[in-house]
Amino acid sequence: MIGIIVNPFSGDGRGSDIWREVSTRLLETSIPYLAVITQKSGEASQLAESFVREHGVERVIVIGGDGTIHEVAGGLWRACSISGSACKLAVIPAGTGNDFAKAYGIPTDANLALDLALSEGNFAQIDLLRTPDGMIAVNSIGAGFDGLVAKLTNEASYKKLLNKLGLGKLAYLITIVRVFVTYKPSKAWLEVDGIVHELPNMWLAATANIPFYGGSMQICPSASPYDGLADVVVIQSRGRFRLLPILFTVYQGKHTEHSAVSFFRGKKLSLHTEHPLMIQADGEFANSTPLHIEILPSAITVIGRVGRNHSV
Repeated sequence: MIGIIVNPFSGDGRGSDIWREVSTRLLETSIPYLAVITQKSGEASQLAESFVREHGVERVIVIGGDGTIHEVAGGLWRACSISGSACKLAVIPAGTGNDFAKAYGIPTDANLALDLALSEGNFAQIDLLRTPDGMIAVNSIGAGFDGLVAKLTNEASYKKLLNKLGLGKLAYLITIVRVFVTYKPSKAWLEVDGIVHELPNMWLAATANIPFYGGSMQICPSASPYDGLADVVVIQSRGRFRLLPILFTVYQGKHTEHSAVSFFRGKKLSLHTEHPLMIQADGEFANSTPLHIEILPSAITVIGRVGRNHSV
């Protein structure tokens, strides 16, 4: 049995349009499925758990953006951990940034994405990021500058307008410029596998499971969801103008040699800050620091065209 979770509001209504297209094709092929349309934030996680525990679903297809995938992945991990199920996660991207889809080679075309979602050989086991309160992230968890950017972008009226124009990724860039003008760095302490690093002027610390975030910025180009390790990128500087080159190079992943950028890698991470800083998880606002993260190796199975264990 296939379970389908649809966020009709993703991409400013694109999720609803894609679902109409996909449901028509599924009816034509007589493929049995159970579909649910979400009505509110947080519901997708509960639906994913219900699919596995109560209906024995063997794969869940998400029609939505990174926020919906974030919720579903958490629900699947919890349900599969308890039941021992090997339920797979597939995605038909319908969001603004679609970083998850880019990382796993999932087409933006709905029909091609559906073909991949229904395929039998294209899969990979991926790591997850987990916090002590049980929050799960598939893409990244960040604190500081990016946490504030995520919050303001999701609240911005221009995000909806740009989504309608097919320019949704610009919303992140606009907010980045807005926040950049006024943001003040904070003193912080980052602990990676027991080693503490003092960060006098931290702008952000992002723990990445994939290279992309914030609408295809290659914030951590070497991040891999298959190595059992979390990659952390830290940006720190006393002055803001020193960071301007990063704004123009991060989309190509060419910021890595900038003197204000540092990278760390480990299995357990903790971040303490002089003042509480906003946290984002997969682009969604998620409380404030302090922050503790551990890696869950090979935690769930994703259907996609890339990966160490995938078959094409």
